[in-house]
Amino acid sequence: MILDLCRRFDNELHRPTMRSRALPVSLQIMAALQFFATGSFQLVNADVHYISRSSVSRCVRDVTQCLVNVCNQHIIMPTDAASLEIIKRDFYEIADFPNVVDAVDGTHVRIKSPSVVEHIFVNRKNFHSINVQGVCDSNLKFLNIVSQWPGATHDAFIWSNSTVYELFENRTISDGWLFGDTGYPVRPWLLTPVLNPTTRKQQSYNGAHMRTRNVVERGFGVLKARFRCIDTSAGTLLYSALMCCRIVVAVAVLHNLCIDNRIPLPPDRNDFPDHGHMAGPAYNGPLNDGAIVRERLINGRF
Repeated sequence: MILDLCRRFDNELHRPTMRSRALPVSLQIMAALQFFATGSFQLVNADVHYISRSSVSRCVRDVTQCLVNVCNQHIIMPTDAASLEIIKRDFYEIADFPNVVDAVDGTHVRIKSPSVVEHIFVNRKNFHSINVQGVCDSNLKFLNIVSQWPGATHDAFIWSNSTVYELFENRTISDGWLFGDTGYPVRPWLLTPVLNPTTRKQQSYNGAHMRTRNVVERGFGVLKARFRCIDTSAGTLLYSALMCCRIVVAVAVLHNLCIDNRIPLPPDRNDFPDHGHMAGPAYNGPLNDGAIVRERLINGRF
């Protein structure tokens, strides 16, 4: 996989110069990958690779941009019937829940305090962050990633301004359900848990919903286990807010490449909790037109 990245980004990262010895493409990629994987400060990373701290900074910046440039080739939301049927079948094997095509959730990536409009980056747990939305399939692969909103932004707002929302709203994806938590509005195509279930059928529905939707939480957990630079265990991401957003997209691309290349999960972790997950407050907006669809499903199947 690393050799493939070197070949793929050779033209973008190759620096012909007559002034000094340019860093090889392989070294640039290795320096960036070490930062992504460990979140090590640039000084530590520079000491490992025997290059200057400014060189490490340029490596991270350039490799990140290369990965962002190809994100549309590796983070793809399928809309054709054949691909959606495969996804539905894989989701059904989790908890016998039919017709599920995606699961959506959000996570917070801790960043340093921005120098401008600092207050909009402070989330409900009172630290600065980027609120990242992800859509996963049953294999923990990201089909869509939104990394552009400050930490104070509500999950429902990010969702209603996303491309995936438009795909379902305009019926480009007309057959299938998306799963979200109670922070999202229930719609005919977006199913959320029942708040305060009172019947056995509702409890059974909530249990199957939770087990099925758990894939997106595990997806974020695996993403952060592989790339500690965006996990709170590695501290704070010490870049500008814009660069932090790009780094999140870059590691999501690498995460999908790891899945495509069947790279095993970190061996020392049996579980992959998402340390940036915050259970969103219940959505109380006007769009509740999916409640009838959800209730019909509960009564007819559970």
